[in-house]
Amino acid sequence: MVKTPAEYFADLDLHLSGKDAATAPLSRAEQSFVEKYLGPDALAGIPVITAPEPLMQGGAAVQPVAASPAPALVTASSAAERSFAAATEEAEPVDAVEDQRRLLFSASEIQLVSVRIAGTSFLLPIMAISEVLRHMPLALLPRAPRHVAGVINLRGRLTPLVHLCMLVSSDAAPRYNADSLVVVCPCGGIQIGLIIDKVENIYTVQQQELNWNPETHFGEAAECLYALARIGEHLYGILAPERIGQILCR
Repeated sequence: MVKTPAEYFADLDLHLSGKDAATAPLSRAEQSFVEKYLGPDALAGIPVITAPEPLMQGGAAVQPVAASPAPALVTASSAAERSFAAATEEAEPVDAVEDQRRLLFSASEIQLVSVRIAGTSFLLPIMAISEVLRHMPLALLPRAPRHVAGVINLRGRLTPLVHLCMLVSSDAAPRYNADSLVVVCPCGGIQIGLIIDKVENIYTVQQQELNWNPETHFGEAAECLYALARIGEHLYGILAPERIGQILCR
């Protein structure tokens, strides 16, 4: 590793395409999430977070969207969303996961960022990350499962925050406090925020260092993973944001 995570993300030149995000109706995935856990009337009551406190910029340097009395959900046109989800724009969620897996499977090398979750390190593909934000207030969802911490309206985008620790560890307790970080990932029809403890390192991993059968090491938690990556003497799981988005909406 040559650069620190902060240096790497600072060097990325991935911005909006020059026009502000436009209002749009809910996607199928967002509509499914709202109907299951929120209710359309409650959506307008969630304050819009227009200027979150960033830790790092990833694939999208998002411009603020002005709040309105009944905030509309918007879709941001970002380099990350275009490059990481272009093949899945009109596909069903299951196809999106398989397309992303194929992209990773065909690459000769993959850039990954390691994140700490409940005492364990996992990896995320760099281009799956829009941005990493510091702790933000959220709206609780009484009907949601325990792995859903709540929901925020991030610049007009419905963004569920996920206790990632509960999806990758059977004995982890949910935790979201002032020290928590949120990794924002576009997942086809819905944007999610993965709650982590910290960002650790940036790695470039060769294809031959990947194991595409994460079930052999992580069991049921492999549902949230693309693959395994061996770095030095350690074996890490590569998180699959699209699969986590599926878990939220199914």
